Amino acid sequence: MLKGIILIIGAATCWGMGGVAGQYLYQYHQADMIWLCMARQILAGCMFLLFAAFVQKQDIFAILKADTWNIIEFSFLGILGAQLGFYYTIGLCNAATATVLQYMAPLYVMLWMSYKSRKIPDVRELIGIVGALVGVFLIATHGSLDSLAISPMALTIGVLSALSYAYYSIKPGQMLKKYTAATLIGWGQLISGVALIIWRNPFTPAGHWNMSGYLAFAYLLLGATIASYAFYLSGLKIVGPTKASLVSCAEPLASIISVVLLLNTKLAMADYIGMACIIFTVLLLSLPKK
Repeated sequence: MLKGIILIIGAATCWGMGGVAGQYLYQYHQADMIWLCMARQILAGCMFLLFAAFVQKQDIFAILKADTWNIIEFSFLGILGAQLGFYYTIGLCNAATATVLQYMAPLYVMLWMSYKSRKIPDVRELIGIVGALVGVFLIATHGSLDSLAISPMALTIGVLSALSYAYYSIKPGQMLKKYTAATLIGWGQLISGVALIIWRNPFTPAGHWNMSGYLAFAYLLLGATIASYAFYLSGLKIVGPTKASLVSCAEPLASIISVVLLLNTKLAMADYIGMACIIFTVLLLSLPKK
C-alpha cells in the first residue's frame, strides 16, 4: 500500500511540476504557450501510440475507423481544451493558480452526474460547491468586490479549461472498454497537437532557447506526461481509484510550493486560503459515499 501511495504522490508531483516548467519557459525564455502545447502533444501522442502498438500490441488504427467522431470530440473538447487552456492560463497568471482552477473539474463532473441522474446534490456535495465558489472568489478578488486580483481572461480560460478537463474525464468511459488508455490518449494528444499547426509552425519555436530551456521542455514531455502517466497507473493498481484520487491532490500542493520556492511567484494570503478551499472540495468529493 505504501508503495502505491508513493507512486501516486510521484505522479501528482510530476503533473504539478509540469505547470511550473511551463511557467519557467514562459517567464524566463518567452516561450509561446500555443507552440509549447502543440509540440508537447504531438511528441507525447507519438510516444503513447508507439507504446500501445509495440508494447501493448494494440491495433492503434481501429479506433479511427470505429469511433471517428468520438475520438475527434475527445481530442478537441477534452484534451485540447484542457491542455491549451491550462498553459494559456499559466501565461496569464501563474502555474499554481492555473492548476487549482483546473482542479475544479471534479465539481463539474459531480454537477453533470447529478443532472444526468436527476438527483439533487447531497449535503456533502453542496458543501463542496460552496467551498469551490469561495475558493474561486478569493483567488479572483482577494476578498474585495471592487477589483479582480487576476485578469478576467485568466479566470475565464482557467474555468473553461476545468470544464474541458471534466469532459476529458467523462467522455472516454465507453471507449476505454474497447481500447487501452495509451491508444486513446495517444490519438487525443496527436490529433489536438496537429490541429495547432494551423496557428504555429512546429519547427520555429518562439522565445530564447538554451540548455535550461530544452531541459524544461524535456521534463514537460518525459516527466509531466510519460512518467506521471506510468506512476499513476502503477499506483492505481495497488491503492485503487478512491485513494488514488485523494492522494493525487498533491498535484496542486506541489505546484504551489514549487512556484513560490523556485520561481519566486508572490501569492497573497487570500490565494492560499482560496486554493485550500478548492483542494478541500476535491478531497471532499473524492471520498466514497457510505
